[in-house]
Amino acid sequence: MIQQFTKYGYSCIASTANITSSYSVVALTNLPNANKKSAVVPDDCFLESIELQLSGIDATSDTVTIFLARDSAGLIPITSDELSGASQTVTTSVGGATTGGVSFTIGKDYHFDTTVTNATSGTLYLCAKSSATHTIEKAWLNWRA
Repeated sequence: MIQQFTKYGYSCIASTANITSSYSVVALTNLPNANKKSAVVPDDCFLESIELQLSGIDATSDTVTIFLARDSAGLIPITSDELSGASQTVTTSVGGATTGGVSFTIGKDYHFDTTVTNATSGTLYLCAKSSATHTIEKAWLNWRA
C-alpha cells in the first residue's frame, strides 16, 4: 500500500550558533514558545530540505558545508558532507553584504533509531562548517510525514 504524506512542517534551532572551519553540532527541534509553527522531527519522515539564515558574511565566495546526524556528537551521519550539494556558496541578502543564507536539498527518508547513543526522539543534529566564521541566525529543517 502506498502511504501518502499527511503532515508537513519544519524544525529549527533554539539559539544562534557560530560556525567556523571545524564542524559545529546544532540541535534541530521545535520551539513552541519562540516559533509556534515549528514542530519536533517526526520519528518517521521524509527530510526535504534545510535553509540557514547567516550573518557575519565576509565575501561572496564564502561557503558552508553540512551534514545531518542522528546523535548530538555528530558521529552517526544521516547525510554525507561528500555528496554533491553538501557545500553551498553563501547567497548574500539584497539589503546587505554581511547577511545571507544557504539552502540544501536533502531528499531522504529518516527513521528514528532507539539504539543510537545520544539520540533524542524529535531532534536531529545539524553539523556545519564554513570557509569563514559565520553565525547561523535561524535554521529550518523542512520535512514531510
